[in-house]
Amino acid sequence: MTFRIGIIGAGAHGERYVRHGLADVPGLTVTALCRRDRAAGEALAARHGVRYLPEAAALVAEPDVDGVVVCTPPSSHATLAAMVLAAGKPLLLEKPMTGTLAEAVRLVALDAAAPHPLFLGQSLRWNPVIARARELWPLLGRVHLVRLAQRLAPTTLAWQRDPHETVGGSVLLTGVHLFDLVRHLSGREFTEIDARQRQVLNPAVEDLFLARGQLDDGCWVSLEVSKYTQSRAAWLEVVGEDGQLWADYLEGGLVLRRGRDEERFDVPATVPTLPLVLRDWLACVRDGTPPPVGARDGLATLQVVDACYRSSTTGKSVAVAP
Repeated sequence: MTFRIGIIGAGAHGERYVRHGLADVPGLTVTALCRRDRAAGEALAARHGVRYLPEAAALVAEPDVDGVVVCTPPSSHATLAAMVLAAGKPLLLEKPMTGTLAEAVRLVALDAAAPHPLFLGQSLRWNPVIARARELWPLLGRVHLVRLAQRLAPTTLAWQRDPHETVGGSVLLTGVHLFDLVRHLSGREFTEIDARQRQVLNPAVEDLFLARGQLDDGCWVSLEVSKYTQSRAAWLEVVGEDGQLWADYLEGGLVLRRGRDEERFDVPATVPTLPLVLRDWLACVRDGTPPPVGARDGLATLQVVDACYRSSTTGKSVAVAP
């Protein structure tokens, strides 16, 4: 039986879910979408042959919507996620899970009581370069240093430049990728963060942040997001007692160095991840298995986000809430 989904938040990113949901995941299709801009939403729905609904509540209630994808700005995630969970329908929620730590705590409680656990769309976990890095990680021995950086062009999304709508900048919107990747790759949790942030071009929120963190095994972590440059980069570097690993998860490729030996892996990074995310969500729904990224992962990430903002405000290193 085909799993029919509705998309709430069919903007630039939401339209990707519509396209991939209609064409690239056997056993899954899209029946409805919701978008605040009615004219744009109706045009998008007509273009893809699905139904447009102006209200999120109406989409969630539709009998031919079996599951819901939420990819709206994070300020609305908690409310919309609670609505879907209360309806008893499977939920794929885009990152960050919520806009604030307090909302994340409440959503974890709601998720625990829901018939279907929420599936968090931390899509970089499905990046082939990241998957290969995780496979190679044990070859490095004990890891003492991890460095991650993402550098992007300034946002063109109006809501990310509107202080009345956005609830965070590069720490919340992009940093969550880095925080989640560190946890995913290392299997450890953050215990301490010392972060600084700056507004370079964005008039509303930070578009540059640097953070130094420590994990619960003593490993140091260096994190950077630069979202003001007319260029792009996304790299990972890991230094362990038995070797070093460097990976480019934007353009592709990894380099493993152990002793005098160097091994290169030609792994592509341009594979679309959303079909893989949708495929695994469908499998979890059908099999009743826990999601690979769930509400507690989202909470752990928001704890690091909260620590970064607290540290930036005080100018001091702070503990990450356990």
